[in-house]
Amino acid sequence: MVRLLAARDDFDVPLVAVAQAVGCTPPALYGYFRNKAALLRAAREEGFNRLYTEKLTLSERMRANPFGYLREGSYAYVRFALDNPTLYRLMFAPPPNLGVGDDPLSGDLGRRVFDLLLAGLRGCQTQGFLSGMDINRYAFMFWSSVHGAVCLCIQNRVLDETAKWEAVRDVVDTLMRMIAATAPGHLHRGI
Repeated sequence: MVRLLAARDDFDVPLVAVAQAVGCTPPALYGYFRNKAALLRAAREEGFNRLYTEKLTLSERMRANPFGYLREGSYAYVRFALDNPTLYRLMFAPPPNLGVGDDPLSGDLGRRVFDLLLAGLRGCQTQGFLSGMDINRYAFMFWSSVHGAVCLCIQNRVLDETAKWEAVRDVVDTLMRMIAATAPGHLHRGI
């Protein structure tokens, strides 16, 4: 289903095409999914699981370097979104008929991804960055900046993929410079 979403660039994937892709008949597909909305909810869940797994792997690998994780985790988020724009839209702006709500952070799946951002920011704070700042508020600002830039790039079909990546990477790098500037003695640390 995820591949079909990417190929069509919209959410209107015929169930016949899904059945053919998985090697079954449309009636057999209905044995697993009541309707197209159920199928789209499953694809959305798979998208969140893929994004979470990728970011979690990075988080575990870079546990000793939360500042580096924050940068690399943000790059991973951006790559995921730009490589899977239809799935990303399904995850963060699902159609109303799915019955999943408008807030991707209110459900467990979106919240787990956001919690990795919070953990990265808390790790930075323990290393002297963002001293005295409310991490929950800062995390929302950080995420909304990256998410907003990604959404604008996905909607802009004029930019080529390289330009989209560079535009959103610049947003991430600017946010990271802002965080680096909060560390005591940052001018002398060469960050």
